[in-house]
Amino acid sequence: MKVSFIANPTAGRGRTRALVESYAGALSGEAELLWTQGPGHAAELARSAATRSRVVCVVGGDGTVSEVVNGLMPNPVPMVVIPTGSGNDFASLVDCPRNPRELARVLEEGSGVRFDVIDCGGRYCANSIGIGFEALVTYHSLSIRRLRGLPLYLLAVFKALRTPGSIHYRIEVDGREAAAGEYLLISVGNGPRAGGGFYLNPGATPTDGMIDVCAARRMSRARLLAILPRALRGGHVTQAGIELYRGTAISISSDTPFPIHIDGEYLGRRETPLHLRIIPRCLPVLSLRGGKHASSATLESLLQ
Repeated sequence: MKVSFIANPTAGRGRTRALVESYAGALSGEAELLWTQGPGHAAELARSAATRSRVVCVVGGDGTVSEVVNGLMPNPVPMVVIPTGSGNDFASLVDCPRNPRELARVLEEGSGVRFDVIDCGGRYCANSIGIGFEALVTYHSLSIRRLRGLPLYLLAVFKALRTPGSIHYRIEVDGREAAAGEYLLISVGNGPRAGGGFYLNPGATPTDGMIDVCAARRMSRARLLAILPRALRGGHVTQAGIELYRGTAISISSDTPFPIHIDGEYLGRRETPLHLRIIPRCLPVLSLRGGKHASSATLESLLQ
């Protein structure tokens, strides 16, 4: 079985190349090593790899995973993730292999599940979309180099607090207006986690055929800081000013350009409405047998 590895060779202070080579060396079948050269290249590599490999192995963080998903869609081959990023929110959805021996076992057993993907119109979302304050946090996180994981995003939160602001949005769920007003942030989730550990949509499941939305009404900095720790466990959803919506199609619009990120990639300020629809159970993701969301499905069944 041929496996294509996709990774950034300069990530992890140059240690990624050796890491990928160790994983590839443990496989009994043919392994192809593909190295990204810049933003967007992982999508091109994935699109090409899918024509000659049965599995694509992504070595990286949420951004690389998102690019690979966009390259594989709309008819993806199975994907397995080795998380090495700063947030790894997508990887938290499954039990990823943590060493070469576990990767070999994952490929041999073929355990996995088909995940939903969000069609954003022109691109796909694997895990989360952040609008407003959440997008500004992502923007500031990109300039922080010496931290990883939750500490990185917490520092980015305090940077974003300098200009939190709020914007008037309209939210439609399955073709009907669900809400309108001044919101600090709107978080869209295929999975429950974003920002390296914040469970903004704790009820989201990437296999239920639904899009989850958490919207926070306009609030003071003091109130935001009081609620924020609760989001680490999903406890913020019971607080006043927090609204939850679910549907198969979501539209978000505003008369004011709004900041947005998709899967951790900051896209600047969007001037046109955002139309989202769920594509149910279309992305085969391999993981350790018995892990989160994993099934006993064979690799052959996931390929069908």
